[in-house]
Amino acid sequence: MEFLLQDKILLPFLATLGAALAVIVIQALTRYEREQKQRIYAVSYMLDVAFRILSSVLIIKQHTITPHIEATKRIMSGDNDLLKKMLLSDEFDILKAKGMHFSHLPNDYKLHVGYDDIELVQMFDTLVYLYALDENRSHLNIFVKDNLKSMANFLSLGNEQKNDVLNTYWDILSSLEHEENRLLVFVRDIVSPRLKSYIKGYQFLLFRTSSTKKKIEDIENLIEKSEMLFLKPDYMERVKHGGIQGEL
Repeated sequence: MEFLLQDKILLPFLATLGAALAVIVIQALTRYEREQKQRIYAVSYMLDVAFRILSSVLIIKQHTITPHIEATKRIMSGDNDLLKKMLLSDEFDILKAKGMHFSHLPNDYKLHVGYDDIELVQMFDTLVYLYALDENRSHLNIFVKDNLKSMANFLSLGNEQKNDVLNTYWDILSSLEHEENRLLVFVRDIVSPRLKSYIKGYQFLLFRTSSTKKKIEDIENLIEKSEMLFLKPDYMERVKHGGIQGEL
């Protein structure tokens, strides 16, 4: 009788315990799958942002900043015809549009990546921050409005004053070029390789990561195609120890 009573109690208990454990395991696997997919989405988003920033910076450098630096050099060397053409067509007034804004990565998705590699998240945030900086663009727009909008006003200046204006314009463009070079090198040498290494981790072996691999290929192909617009790999190190830092 006692055995039967124990059996009647034990079997339902074990069945309930087994069902509860099964539910816990299923919930844990479901949560794990969801979090891994969120990590993959986060990496895919970061790679997409890196590609868009890379594309934008390459276009601006190749078709806007570098040509205007070269044009300013020619003008300061005495090319008055080019000067008049640029004043007439308002060619000095560039980079007025704001850069792209990236705000579609949920914080909890980024948090999952941060649990694995906090430096990777910091690198991505730094990339977006550097791209969003617009002090030099604003400075350029204000300077052009005050000094290079009116052809009559500029041509009425003395030669020394004209050279001062053009030198300042050149300096601002050079600062913008430095910012673009920094972004290009940052994507090529730091952000993209780190994302590529992360997504190749063993925890993603059972998950589909083809979209991230495609974005990595897009970035690498763009870098290879635009190799001449990139500075040497030691650029960041030379900048770090250049200028006044190199003299101290």
